[in-house]
Amino acid sequence: MQNELGARVTTACLQLHGQNADEEYVLPPGAEIGTPMFELYLALQDFVTMKENLPQSDHKTLAICKYYEWFRPAVDKWLDLAKLKAIQRVRKSAELDRICPGEYIVKHGTSAIDVTACLYQIKEFWKKLAWPDLPGSYNLVLKVVDAICSSAAYYAEITHQKLADSGYYEEQTPYKTTDEMCVAINGLEYVRRWLLKLGEELLVEKLLTALECQAGDSARMQWRTALTSPLEQTPGQMLLFINQIVSRIGTKMRPPLKKAMFHLAWSPDSLPTSEAIAPLLEYLDMHLVVLNSALLIVNFNRVLQDIWEVVLAELSNQMDGNAGDKPAMFYERLHEALDLLVKFFHEDEKGLPYEVLHCQSFLNVEERLQYHKMDTTFLIDRFYRQRLQDQLNTVSSEYGVLTVRAYLNHDSLCVEVINARDVIPLDPNGYSDPFVIIELLPRRVFEHCAEQHTNVKKKTLNPMFDECFEFSVSVEQCRSPDAMVLFTVMDHDVLTANDFAGEAFLGLSMIPGVTDTNTSIDNFHGLKHTELPLMHQKNRNHPILQILETRVGDKMALDFVKKQKQRFAST
Repeated sequence: MQNELGARVTTACLQLHGQNADEEYVLPPGAEIGTPMFELYLALQDFVTMKENLPQSDHKTLAICKYYEWFRPAVDKWLDLAKLKAIQRVRKSAELDRICPGEYIVKHGTSAIDVTACLYQIKEFWKKLAWPDLPGSYNLVLKVVDAICSSAAYYAEITHQKLADSGYYEEQTPYKTTDEMCVAINGLEYVRRWLLKLGEELLVEKLLTALECQAGDSARMQWRTALTSPLEQTPGQMLLFINQIVSRIGTKMRPPLKKAMFHLAWSPDSLPTSEAIAPLLEYLDMHLVVLNSALLIVNFNRVLQDIWEVVLAELSNQMDGNAGDKPAMFYERLHEALDLLVKFFHEDEKGLPYEVLHCQSFLNVEERLQYHKMDTTFLIDRFYRQRLQDQLNTVSSEYGVLTVRAYLNHDSLCVEVINARDVIPLDPNGYSDPFVIIELLPRRVFEHCAEQHTNVKKKTLNPMFDECFEFSVSVEQCRSPDAMVLFTVMDHDVLTANDFAGEAFLGLSMIPGVTDTNTSIDNFHGLKHTELPLMHQKNRNHPILQILETRVGDKMALDFVKKQKQRFAST
């Protein structure tokens, strides 16, 4: 039977494989294997299962168990044609696409259903074959994945292009929720969601595991990449199209949102925030109700998230713009409005979760609002507190290292500047003339303590200072969480202004004599030195500096910004 039937089937399959792609060849309807060739395959499949009734020792001698190899050319040809027919069907489905009626269902079209049905047939055809040789099925599974993913990608492209051709991306048109837009992103999400399960249903991981047991590392990676890349990239590309469509909603809503946000920000102080924000919330509610009823929940949440980002951006623009005089309650009102907007978009857990609402944009806006509300003195303190934290986090010594020692002896703070190494060269001769300025911060706490400085060390990048400075302070002042020493290394110039070489910060709350007030002068001998990496300010868009710079009538703010700009790292 093996010799006679096997030869005839193989010949027939090779003839089928030689057919031209242009010849009429239809997919099996309803996922049934309709052609005689594949009916024979299924009959042989059932026949071979009867080997279970034979002794185990006879199984290996049954040549007919390799029956599936006779059909490999036919399956290979069928998958080629399946891809071609699937692409044709996707195109036809898009041409005949119509919106499905229904009052209580989201907007969707017939094309997405047709496309998934077509892809389902290809998948079910392969599953019904139940190819016995798992490692040997790799090339055929690769064709199944290619046929399905190529068809899905083509559907995504023509769906997106069809929406673009309808004028969806035109700049002039104001926002309007259209059936075409809703059908497009719902269809894309419907097909994308179906694709996400494909790898699991085709047992891709099981196949790769079986295959990788027989190959070296380089071959394993090639096989895995070839099979899994389409399964990952195609849904990813579909998501990009969805996000591109969704982002257009926020873009088109921006002008009305900007107008409503301006009304909120600049309403009279006598108007409560809940009333000033009403036009903004009414506009949002009007459109979101329609979108909620028309979109799949995952797409609606994407829209919500995009609009949330636009709302935050417009609130930020009102907060940071118009640097002139603002109403007394300006920033307080915006802060209250931010809280109201969070509640609106959360909608008692029906909208976005708090972890999504509290995104980086939200945290930035909230932080800047807090900064705007702060007095200049305390804002400067906050800046230095962050710089102290930067010091603790700094491990790089690209600007050199300063070695110091500090301790509190009764009411005398002793600060020793030992040395510096690898100071950056700032003079034409390749050296610097470094000296160190020692300053206690915050100034409001140590206002009676004048800054002091070391002697200048000529032509060196590794100066030895060995100088000690004393400041009359109390232990309570040093225990302030913001209490610190600022060390500024400068390059001394005779004819021009001194150049900034680096800065370092040392917190006072944990130095000897502050943590333990019973320590005597004798205990300070032999204290370890502290090495502080010198830093430059690398964030040219630091929010505190930006806010202080807008305070045009505040000399302290502007002087501080000017000083800090001199400490920016060169780009």
